[in-house]
Amino acid sequence: MRIAIQRRPFARTAALYAATVALAALAACAIPAPHTPPPIVSSVPATIRVGINGRVVTMPIEDYVLGTALAEVSPTGETATTVTRVFEVQAILARTFAVAHLGRHRAEGFDVCDGTHCQVYDAARLKSSRFAVDAARAVAATRGVILRYANRPAEALFHADCGGHTAAAETIWGGAPLPYLQSLADNVPTLEHRAWHLALTSEDLRHALNLDPLTAVGGRLTGISVATHDASGRAMTVQLDGERSPLVRAEELRAIVNRTFGAHGLQSTHFSLTRRTGTFVFDGVGYGHGVGLCQIGALTRARRGATAEQILSYYFPGTTLGR
Repeated sequence: MRIAIQRRPFARTAALYAATVALAALAACAIPAPHTPPPIVSSVPATIRVGINGRVVTMPIEDYVLGTALAEVSPTGETATTVTRVFEVQAILARTFAVAHLGRHRAEGFDVCDGTHCQVYDAARLKSSRFAVDAARAVAATRGVILRYANRPAEALFHADCGGHTAAAETIWGGAPLPYLQSLADNVPTLEHRAWHLALTSEDLRHALNLDPLTAVGGRLTGISVATHDASGRAMTVQLDGERSPLVRAEELRAIVNRTFGAHGLQSTHFSLTRRTGTFVFDGVGYGHGVGLCQIGALTRARRGATAEQILSYYFPGTTLGR
């Protein structure tokens, strides 16, 4: 198997990308666009049931928020003020997601899982993270605060790097549009986005595609092309050509390909595609699905003095914060 993965450098690479951290930012990658709105809630529950390694653990919801925020970001090399703002933002997102998705795993006896299907929760980070005290202060400062839209908790989706433009939820997953999850230019001066390169042999890619009925092409793969783009410039649908020639959503293609090649394979759907002598070459920008808050953009805004409320209001226009 021959796979070439190149991560292209960009300004302040080590500090900026390490600060967004969060392979767990792919958590939102596994969250489909909602077809029904979250329930109306009058208060944040005191406890939440979390599925952890086959066990159901009931814990204070603020403890869950802390363990999730620490697992999702690690703002290395930042000032104390920036660290505080970053964790305030992440705490509000974590709490909002939890409230909006209580009972997501009701059939299994708990509310949310500890993996990327919901949000990554890691209790070990409470002791091992150098930011445990900072995060605890941010959680306490935002206690009970959630992001709301029309008296409901918002779908608080986020990702590591939008590549310069966020995406509308309905173009990524389908379903009805949400007014606060639309395509936005992430136009912060001095912000540089992650660029990446992936080259896969035709046979390796065909094998990965055939592992899922949605993208199975059969005994040969003769071509791949981007059929449609969304307003952010991302591939929206992709045409596969082979013995079977399915048309699939680009995000579905990304998820299926990455089951074989890992999260650093197709890092986003913001890519161009070329073919060179038996090899398919993807060149792209960004990391994650692109919907909602861009962590690398949020970090840059925090550095420039934006408050948590200002950052959230930019990425989720029309929403409000409330206890």
